[in-house]
Amino acid sequence: MMYMGESGYVDATRKIISTARKIRNEIKKIKGVFVFGNPEVSVVAIGSEVFDIFRLSNALTSKGWNLNTLQYPSSIHICCTVLHTQPGVADRFIREVKDQVAIIMKNPKEKTTGKGAIYGMAQAIPDRTLVTEISRGFLDCLYSTEAPKSNISHMNSNGKAH
Repeated sequence: MMYMGESGYVDATRKIISTARKIRNEIKKIKGVFVFGNPEVSVVAIGSEVFDIFRLSNALTSKGWNLNTLQYPSSIHICCTVLHTQPGVADRFIREVKDQVAIIMKNPKEKTTGKGAIYGMAQAIPDRTLVTEISRGFLDCLYSTEAPKSNISHMNSNGKAH
């Protein structure tokens, strides 16, 4: 508010809502996907009754889009920001959704791979405590607080080991 002022904030909000509605309206026209509810502000959630929606998430991620995956029901959503209001951005998103859905619809029953498959599998596990345990183990493998052990000596600015 300090940087943009009230009128700048209101203008940005109008642009974000307008962009989200454009995306919502155009996604509704694409065969194979649907929009959840009637989003009125900045978030547009997309689902499919024809294919695993996480396949679309993977495809759009590979195109550089950062979408959120959701469970119960399986869906993805775009949260429009002022960046999405820049000229051509929403049109490119809509075009890439259309293109990727067309590709997926050629083989809608194909299995999901990558992160989408892991996310989808996690929601299918009947005992939800297992998801927590598996996630904890996975993250434990990724992160370590131990300093790496190395036998390489460090050089100072004179090129001498110390």
